[in-house]
Amino acid sequence: MRHHRFFPKTHGGPVPPAHLGDVRPPPVPPDDAGVTRPTDEIRELRDLLGWLRQRLRGEHTVRASVLTVEPLGSDGHLLLLGEGDPSGSVEPPRLKVRLAAADFAACRDAIGDALDPAALVNRTIVVRLQTGLRQRYGRGAGVQARVTAVISVGTLPIEGEIQRERTLQRLRRERCRLGPGTWEEPEDPRHIALIAAEFGDARRDVEHVLRPFEENGLIRLHRIYAMFEGPSAEHSLSEAFARAGELHREHGLSATLVCRGGGPVEGFQALNAYATVRAAAEVPNLVAGLGHAGTPLTALDAVAARSEPTPTAAAMLVRRLVEATGARAERALAAFDAALAEDLETAGRIALAVALQGFAASLGDLAELADRRLRQLHRGVERSLLTGLAAAAGMATGAMAEIEPSAPPVEVLGFGDGDDDEDPPWEPGWALVTAADTGLVIERYRELTSNRPLFLHFRDGTIFVRIVPTFVAYN
Repeated sequence: MRHHRFFPKTHGGPVPPAHLGDVRPPPVPPDDAGVTRPTDEIRELRDLLGWLRQRLRGEHTVRASVLTVEPLGSDGHLLLLGEGDPSGSVEPPRLKVRLAAADFAACRDAIGDALDPAALVNRTIVVRLQTGLRQRYGRGAGVQARVTAVISVGTLPIEGEIQRERTLQRLRRERCRLGPGTWEEPEDPRHIALIAAEFGDARRDVEHVLRPFEENGLIRLHRIYAMFEGPSAEHSLSEAFARAGELHREHGLSATLVCRGGGPVEGFQALNAYATVRAAAEVPNLVAGLGHAGTPLTALDAVAARSEPTPTAAAMLVRRLVEATGARAERALAAFDAALAEDLETAGRIALAVALQGFAASLGDLAELADRRLRQLHRGVERSLLTGLAAAAGMATGAMAEIEPSAPPVEVLGFGDGDDDEDPPWEPGWALVTAADTGLVIERYRELTSNRPLFLHFRDGTIFVRIVPTFVAYN
């Protein structure tokens, strides 16, 4: 990293005259005593900005490559310049310059009417820039540059296209699966690999889109750093794809993103090399996000399962996959909740019907029990009444009031008194049979057993009897 010193220390003597590229400190005003202060003392920010404004003002002729061209309406175009011959593993430096409409018309008059700003993308140009310092509202100071003249425009190289076609033809002869036919959309994207330069805009763009999902634990982003430019780019990219294959065998990668920012065509030579593309063909679900809209397609774009125009678009593809998984999960949960509610409702209705049936059966059992208890109560009341009536009748007729169960059968006094030869007048009467030992009323013949003591209750008295089995012989 370069370190620039804005205020180099001086050792006295006259200050050398200013010239282009000279770096001098701003003039140091003497204090009240007339003593000049040393240059490393703290000064006001406005002094620094004023000094920078003076040093940045000037005209420069530079050679650069045009990365992107954005229209500014009727005011002209905005060009993003990069290195003319990029090298190294980091993203090349960039500078935005403004090509005004009037300056563009002058360039057309000098070079020709065939000059089109959109055709400058990925070309090497030589331009004259007028630079200065501007104060941007809310963003602080920044360097501004304006194109005053387009001196020359390089021709578009075709070596990259030739290398791309040769690589693809070789892969087709080897019967490698290429393009979207190798894409298998993951149901639940979890592990994502990112192949990008360690210090570059592509990595930052992808992380900006996917960082919320990574922080929430929805995905895990495996970062693999590689060089995309320079003599070691092919070897570095081949190793990166081999590492992605190892991660796929270990974790089962849902997708592998290979991303880099825009730049001149020369910067994409490693992505057309056979060694790089052959290693990339072994990686499943490869998503290429290379360059910008004006960047030509590479052999890696043809091999990848999905080819997106920018690194941000490649990251958005993964984001849509994660969001689609969340939407499917929500629909599944909603269906599960509905099915669970329906099952609970059905089970509740069944349980309620069973409970009502059991309640009705319980009510029937209670009613039957109550009926039996009422019948027993009725019999008890009836027995008590009959016993009282029998006692009253016995007292009235002179019969004995109490008969022991073991006593022999006796006749009740009052049936045909010896002093009265006449029978009492006939009246409708009644008879009742009760068990002597329990007092229960005997209603059915099957309730009688051998030698069972009974009471026979009549209107005019009660008699104790015992059942004696009788055997009748039939001829």
